[in-house]
Amino acid sequence: MWIFNTNMFRIVVGAAIISTVLCSSEPVSAASKRNFIYDTYEYDKIVKVFVNDSTEQIMEFSEKSELLNGFPTRVHVSTNDMLSPDNPVFVTATQQKGVSSWELPLLVQTQSGAVLFTTMARTLCPHDAGPDIKTENRPMIHISTSNRSNVTVDIKLRRVADFYVDVNKKVELSVTPSTPKYYFFSFDQHPWNISHPEAGIGPKFNYTIPKSVILMVDSDTDVCATVSIQNNSCPVFDNEKEVLYKGYHLTMMSKGGITLTQSMFPSGFYIVFIVNENDEACTGSSAQRQLWDDNRAKNFTFVVVATVSYREYVVGALVTLALVALVALLVLLALVACTCRCTETVTIIEEEPIAQASTSGESAPSRGGALSGGAHSDGAHSGGAHSDGEADDEQWSRSHPLTVHKLTRAPPETFTRRSDRYFWGALTVGVVYALPVVQLLFTYQRMVFQTGDQDLCYYNFLCAHPLGFLSDFNHVYSNVGYVLLGAVFLGQVRYRQLKSRGMPQDMGIPQHYGLLYSMGLGLVMEGLLSACYHLCPNKMNFQFDSSFMYVIAVLVMIKLYQNRHSDIIPSAHTTFMIIAVIMTLGLFGILFPSVAFSILFTILHMLTCFVLTLKIYYAGSFKMEWGAAGRGVSAVRAGGLRALRPAHRARAALLALANIANWAFAIYSAYEHNKDFARQLLAILMGNAILYTLFYVAMKLVHRERLAPHTWLYAVLAHVAWFAALRLFLDSKTKWSQTPAQSRQHNAACSSLQLFDSHDAWHVASAAAMFLSFNMLLTVDDPAANTPRHVLHTF
Repeated sequence: MWIFNTNMFRIVVGAAIISTVLCSSEPVSAASKRNFIYDTYEYDKIVKVFVNDSTEQIMEFSEKSELLNGFPTRVHVSTNDMLSPDNPVFVTATQQKGVSSWELPLLVQTQSGAVLFTTMARTLCPHDAGPDIKTENRPMIHISTSNRSNVTVDIKLRRVADFYVDVNKKVELSVTPSTPKYYFFSFDQHPWNISHPEAGIGPKFNYTIPKSVILMVDSDTDVCATVSIQNNSCPVFDNEKEVLYKGYHLTMMSKGGITLTQSMFPSGFYIVFIVNENDEACTGSSAQRQLWDDNRAKNFTFVVVATVSYREYVVGALVTLALVALVALLVLLALVACTCRCTETVTIIEEEPIAQASTSGESAPSRGGALSGGAHSDGAHSGGAHSDGEADDEQWSRSHPLTVHKLTRAPPETFTRRSDRYFWGALTVGVVYALPVVQLLFTYQRMVFQTGDQDLCYYNFLCAHPLGFLSDFNHVYSNVGYVLLGAVFLGQVRYRQLKSRGMPQDMGIPQHYGLLYSMGLGLVMEGLLSACYHLCPNKMNFQFDSSFMYVIAVLVMIKLYQNRHSDIIPSAHTTFMIIAVIMTLGLFGILFPSVAFSILFTILHMLTCFVLTLKIYYAGSFKMEWGAAGRGVSAVRAGGLRALRPAHRARAALLALANIANWAFAIYSAYEHNKDFARQLLAILMGNAILYTLFYVAMKLVHRERLAPHTWLYAVLAHVAWFAALRLFLDSKTKWSQTPAQSRQHNAACSSLQLFDSHDAWHVASAAAMFLSFNMLLTVDDPAANTPRHVLHTF
């Protein structure tokens, strides 16, 4: 596209015509003659003209009526003659301030070669003369070629009567690679004069629409296309290459959308539709259909709808806060009510057992010493004893089960110091991890505004409401539940810690408050990092959203194990190193998805399940040594099938069910080879945390340890919340494992309060589910608070 001064062009053309007339009487060669045919034609009529290397057409157009004078002109040009790219036909449209030029055949490069289009259509920029479209002169068309043979060209000019887009009015159009189209939307000004409203023919529109709208685009085909939003200045870029350099642009297949505000385009904007040369930009695959396929034409239907008002922003924000506050209030009220009611009952019921415990206190030390020695001996046998003593150990373990007292020998100060390291480790990881995340994602946000590339971020574009510098306010704000409920849980833990001071140290389950603090901190950090992720969600930063989900899942399992094995829980350094390895696996799974990696991960998953099963079954006393397998084979040879009979049947049955679930998921994941590895890893960790919680509760019931009523309430509500959250999570409106255009096919309009979609609801539901689960873990052993530790079983 070239821009010239129109008056200069007319002078040159006129001089050429005069020169031809004056020199026609002199003998010159035929090759040097240039014939300029000038005529005036009418709009809306197909005009046939011919051109060759010595004949050019200069065409002006007139209209019988001035009624459509405020609408832009569209030029249709076609030819049925065989043309060569070496001698194309040039079509030049001269407007008041600029010149637009095209050529026939239109040469389009594809991966399979070059394809020629002999039909084309272009809309001339309506604001070429300035903001008032009605002052624009009608264009002059100049047609020329260097082809020596006559070339017949059909040309037609018409007004685009549906050029101006109104709110809630559907527009249908059809586009090919050689016939792009664009339309104009004005927020609150007259469509014909974007500088000031004036009276005139035609309707005044858009005076009462809001300052923010959503463009929704649908198509009945999966042909790759680009939709561009450009300011109302000329020229309008309407081809696949140039469209990247102006305004906003996005790729789409069957669905697309974008939210636009008046602050972004104060004087309105053009909506440009372009069909791409091939589908690679949308599918990510180089194997494409041929461009000359008849299905390359694409039908669009688009509509501009008003977004939510600021009042609806406020209502949505307040309703979200109210739901979060309701969950927190429900938990606290249940805790207060049930604690007050149960305190008397516990006092009455536990009076006699405490007296019995004190009565047997004389023999308790010797029995405890014997059991302690037995426990030590059992550990020794597990580590290196010969098989001839294993039968005695098996019989002894059935009659003398391990208790919490035997595994809680460290001083309280040591417990506190170990536990606090979890909190400080989680806090350090959170701060160090979060700061570069915030910096990176704000950089992504700036890149979107600077480049206009809407394919950088995987938003649900049909429900992404901007506010301030945020392109997607609702998906950022809906994470407030994690932060607030995490803060409430931290307050609960602090209250219980203060309340527990002065209580007997040999009663109930030992509490590692640092672990509980780290769980609450993990919930807060999950909300903050998820909010940062939603600044610009994409494939490269999904782990920011899920990292503290990994941390929370691991901490929950550590906390449950700590309840009954206080002396043998892994250190904070070991735990966070394990989490680091998990996150590294997640990174490799995202960057390098392959069948080989999937198989290796499945093997690692099964081995981990095997080792943890042994650790849990033997209550931490089993040690992985080279001689363990040999001793097991010797025991089977000596005892036959009886050696395979579990000493702890209930524990073995529950662990078997957990292993079956893990193996089934691992085999299914390896078979499906899902590219969304981050979610697969998250499902494994969260699933095992839930399974271990169910195992812990079941083992308490097997050993006839009761649960408090409020714990049952938390458990039921947590499972309801998890079920709802899982359904919402699976109803994903974006898929970063696909291309941006494919992801847009999952986009959907807001479903709650006109402000939130299912993923926002997932944020709220999962925050409530984790908070309720944390409270269940916090109170699961409350009825055992007055029970001596030497009668509490380990499992």
